[in-house]
Amino acid sequence: MRKPKIIFLFFIVFFSLRCVETLITVRVFPDGKYHMKYHTQGDRKDVFNQDFPIPMQSPWAAEIIEKRKEGDDEPVHIINSEALLSGTTTFFSETDGPAPPRHPITVQKNDQLFSTRYTVRQLFQGRRVHQKYPLLAKAMQDAGEDSSDKIVETEIIMYCLQAGISDLQDRLPIKDLLKERILNHFRGVFHKAEEEGNLFGIMDKENKQDLFALPKELIETNFRPFLADLPKNFTQECMDAMAPYIDEANVTVNLNDDTFKFVGILPGVITRTNADSIFNDTLLWIFNYEDFLNDDYIIEAASIIYHPKRIQIAIVIGALAALVGLISISRRRRIS
Repeated sequence: MRKPKIIFLFFIVFFSLRCVETLITVRVFPDGKYHMKYHTQGDRKDVFNQDFPIPMQSPWAAEIIEKRKEGDDEPVHIINSEALLSGTTTFFSETDGPAPPRHPITVQKNDQLFSTRYTVRQLFQGRRVHQKYPLLAKAMQDAGEDSSDKIVETEIIMYCLQAGISDLQDRLPIKDLLKERILNHFRGVFHKAEEEGNLFGIMDKENKQDLFALPKELIETNFRPFLADLPKNFTQECMDAMAPYIDEANVTVNLNDDTFKFVGILPGVITRTNADSIFNDTLLWIFNYEDFLNDDYIIEAASIIYHPKRIQIAIVIGALAALVGLISISRRRRIS
C-alpha cells in the first residue's frame, strides 16, 4: 500500500530538526524611541534559513556566535541583532513577495497636558494556511497521521499556479475561460497520476533542499496544449510568477520548529496589554508558529507617565482662580 510522500516529508521536518528559539526585546524610552533586540539560537541550518530572517543590515548591529556544549556533537549558533528605532518598522513590504513573515512594529508617544502615553503594537501577520492550502494545514496539525487521500504537494502547486496566472493578468492577460481550462487540465493530470499511483513520479524536484519545489518539466509539458492561445513566453513568465508562492509554502512549513518570546519594557505604569505575564513594567509573550499559522497574532501594550508638577501647577492655578472668583463675588455682594 502506497504511503503518501508528504507523511515522510513532515516526519523529517517535525522530528529531525532542533528547535529555533527567538527572543525579541523592545525597550521603550521616555522620548518615544525604542531599542529592539533579536536573540535567536538553534542549529546552523535553521538559524540561517529564511523562515524568520533576522534583520542584520544598517541600522542593525549584528553578531554571530557559535557555542559548543560539552557532550553535544553540534554547536549552537546564535545571532544577536539590535537597533535604536522610532515610529514604525516594517521589516518586509509587499514588494518582497508573499514568502517573508511580516511582523511590523509601531511605537507611539502621545504627549498630553498632564500625562504622556505610550503604545506598542507588533503584528505577526497570519500565514492564512487554511484559506490557501487546507490540506497542508491539516498535515501540519496531524503530522503523525497516515492518510492516503491528503495529497498536499499538488494542492501547493495548484495554489501557486492560480496565483501566478492572476499576478500576470495586468501584463499578460488571458480570458477567464482559458484560465479555467488550464487549471482544470492540471487538476485532471494530478488526479490521473494519483489514480495510477504515479503522482510523485511526475513531480521532478530540482532543489533538493526545499520541501516543495516547482515541477518545471510538468508545467512546461501541460501548458503545451494551450500555447496557441497564450501570449508569447507565457509558460516561463508563469513559472517565474509561481516561484515566490512556492517559497511562501516552504517558509510556512519551516516555521514549524520556531518558538518566540517577546519582552516589552515600557516607561510609566502599564494601563493596557494582552501579555501572557506582567512584572512591574516588563511584559512577556510566549508563542509559536501555530499562533499565526492562520490568523494574525498581535502584541499590544500601553502605558502612561503622569506629570505631577504640571498637575500641581494646575491645582494651584485652579485654586487661585477659584479664590479670585470668590473674592470678586464677595465684593459685588458688599457693593450691592
